[in-house]
Amino acid sequence: MSNDKPAYLTILLALLHGIAGVSILVISSWFIAISAIAPLGFNYVIPAVVIRVLALLRIASGYASMWVGHNDLLARIAKERLLVFRQLENNQIADKAYTTEALAQHTEELAGKWIAWVAPLSSVIFIFSGLCVTAMYFALPGTFFIVALFVTWLAAVVVQGLGALTIANEANKANKQFRQQSADFFNRSAIWHLDKSMVQSDAAASNPKSNKIPSANQVWRYQLAQKAKAQSAAWWFQGIAFLFVTLVMSGVLPVTSAFVFAPVAIIVPMVLLAAPDWASTGFLSVSKFAQYKQSVGVLKKLNATPIKQYRDREIKHSLSLIQYSAKGRHASMVNASLPAKGTVCISGASGCGKSSLLQSIIGLLPATGQREIDGVSMPEGMVTNWRYVEQEPIVLSGSVSLNLDPAGNNISQHDMSELLTQLGLKEILPLTNWVGKAGRPLSGGEQKRLALARAILAKPPVLAVDEPFEGLDSYTQQKVSEVLNSLSATTLILVASHTTPDALNVKTHLQLSEANTKTLLHTKCATS
Repeated sequence: MSNDKPAYLTILLALLHGIAGVSILVISSWFIAISAIAPLGFNYVIPAVVIRVLALLRIASGYASMWVGHNDLLARIAKERLLVFRQLENNQIADKAYTTEALAQHTEELAGKWIAWVAPLSSVIFIFSGLCVTAMYFALPGTFFIVALFVTWLAAVVVQGLGALTIANEANKANKQFRQQSADFFNRSAIWHLDKSMVQSDAAASNPKSNKIPSANQVWRYQLAQKAKAQSAAWWFQGIAFLFVTLVMSGVLPVTSAFVFAPVAIIVPMVLLAAPDWASTGFLSVSKFAQYKQSVGVLKKLNATPIKQYRDREIKHSLSLIQYSAKGRHASMVNASLPAKGTVCISGASGCGKSSLLQSIIGLLPATGQREIDGVSMPEGMVTNWRYVEQEPIVLSGSVSLNLDPAGNNISQHDMSELLTQLGLKEILPLTNWVGKAGRPLSGGEQKRLALARAILAKPPVLAVDEPFEGLDSYTQQKVSEVLNSLSATTLILVASHTTPDALNVKTHLQLSEANTKTLLHTKCATS
């Protein structure tokens, strides 16, 4: 409950902001009317002072609501992402592109519910209810129209909400399709120049179905449709409000004649005129609510396959691979004895199974053959304290510190900053800098090193790194090599790479044969 205090405070401040705004409107309209018929000696100072105080209160509560709300939002984003990480823990992710999008977008939708739709809708409902009760209590002229406008607003919100849920569902499907198409498109970037579908005629370019290049047009159309639906509801609501104002002022409906000369008679028309300004925010909030409902469903159904896991295992003497190969992959079969500490470089031609071997050793992929630790055979499964750094690592939309400690293990910020400096990533400091989506863009090399730092900070006894030097200049390769050399004193480091810098101290070198030759791997030991 204590974690919800900032959220409730945000709602209270937003409510205070709205009440102050409506109060200014009511008092100002009354003040204008009374000024026309006020007798001599009427004190104009008190109403003016009250209006000024309310204006200052409205400004202060507005800024305070934004400050508290956005700080709470950042904390909730981190919390929601931790929940997703726990949900995906020890699972093989089938769709990385969409899972990354889920972490970036859908967690923000869940975390932002308080400032996106809970606070605005609560504020409008409370103010509208308060106006109706107050108008009926004081028997204000035209009270019926305020009540009728409130009922109209509720009906419009329900109707627009049902349509928004349908659009949000279709938008989610279109977004998922776009992410998958984009991932497939970039995965074949090496043969773009050979793909005839990349060269389009004018007729093909005008036909979306014939276009193999991924397009976000459908996603944008749904987003525009969502905004258009909210705007349409707001316009209809505004039209009805202005109609009610006309009916009140024209006297079409039965109204006591004394209202015409009473200063309070202007209050209801002024409230009706201003209602679209503060009540129409509810229609946009309903659209946010619709997306929130979709995000809840998406995060509950992330496509992941459970991986068998085993408790932390340390290696005292050696890690042995006997007739070992990743199952179901076009990969070499391996016979090797790896030391408990030091750097092992795995090389070989493209397609020989370097990445698959690393993932199977860590336990992310099933394998055939034997994997033994100090002579004791281990069944298939992932060792929980071993780490694998993939070629195309995921960078979260968040702070640098969040990317380095996504599981919330309270890693020392000094250790984070020092390691990033050693890896040549001083440019992305301080740790509060926002990276990823809507933040500082990172190059491929920076993403690799950030992911490497994340794995190193977990202090694993076995670290498998896939192509850590690809795309790095010679100076940066040396910086990374120095970090790995230092780590190899206490850790078994498995490096799959086409490039082996001279600065890297390699203890054991594994040369993979072509997978289709069915030849066993030969192990070469280097004296370093």
